[in-house]
Amino acid sequence: MQPESKLKVQFDFQGIDFEFSKYRRLVDAVNPSVIMFHLHLKDKIFWYLIHWAKYKRIPVICWTKGANLDRPDSKLRYHLFNHFHGLSDALILYSEKQLCYIKPKNRHKVFAANNTLNFGDYPEVGATREQIKREFGIPFEKVVLFVGTMGVDGERKKVEHLIQIFGDLDRHDIGLVIVGSGMSEQLRRRINPRNTKLLGEIHDPQNLQISKIFKAADLFVVPGHVGLGSTQAFYWGLPVVTEDGRQPPEIQYLKSGRNGFLVRENDLAALKEKMLYLLDNDGLRAEFRRHAREDIFKEASIENMFQSFKSAVEFALSKKADLKRARPEAEPIAV
Repeated sequence: MQPESKLKVQFDFQGIDFEFSKYRRLVDAVNPSVIMFHLHLKDKIFWYLIHWAKYKRIPVICWTKGANLDRPDSKLRYHLFNHFHGLSDALILYSEKQLCYIKPKNRHKVFAANNTLNFGDYPEVGATREQIKREFGIPFEKVVLFVGTMGVDGERKKVEHLIQIFGDLDRHDIGLVIVGSGMSEQLRRRINPRNTKLLGEIHDPQNLQISKIFKAADLFVVPGHVGLGSTQAFYWGLPVVTEDGRQPPEIQYLKSGRNGFLVRENDLAALKEKMLYLLDNDGLRAEFRRHAREDIFKEASIENMFQSFKSAVEFALSKKADLKRARPEAEPIAV
């Protein structure tokens, strides 16, 4: 859905100015059975629409993390989240681990949909790792890969930690490849050109180029906020190394010591140590690669995510109709 993306949108999509009156007219025209919200609390239109939907008796589902995970201790945000949790007919969480942010009285309407990607969209990559490296001009024997948008929310992905580590790394066989937009000029000037290659944004209609980059890598390292990039890395069998801290829900897929490592927040020495430990131990890295693939297919299937959404819709509709019927196949999380 990003403007720069070349992926084709495969559903009925309408881009509408962020104005309450226009969305209200759209809802009246479409007459939906359910409205699902995926907005920020700071978006005024969210508060207008959710109260208006309740007035119109349209079931409301909120897809949410349950709290602002970057500011979980904010009392104001806590009360605002609890207010819309109560208004919602069903809640979809990114994982069961966010259940702690939901008050017990609202937990009966919670469905967990482990956040993931549709792995069926990824293409087969026939090129070898060496062929891919030559195509992108990557000279390194072993590759540490960083993928993500930089310069967001106070540089939450912490790419500067990798730039600092590789700035002093005296190894000719290991290199860092950075993919993504938003890097500041200040950080660009700090890059060590001997062992770091900045590729910028990579978009193509088939996701082929970015898939090649993942295939060519040996390790995926995003020191902060790993996001769905880690899910993509696990799909390609890449161990993940990151830091503890205010990580997003996708951190649940990382099993430290099995498919990657989680080190203390801002501990650059430990981050460097675990990276080199995996890169220098081919047998252990191969074991971690197997675990990465096994774990992500087990815990992050798109089918399970879809089923949770479907069950949340059925639950919300059952509340509207006030029907006494059997629970959906994917039951709400037990308290």
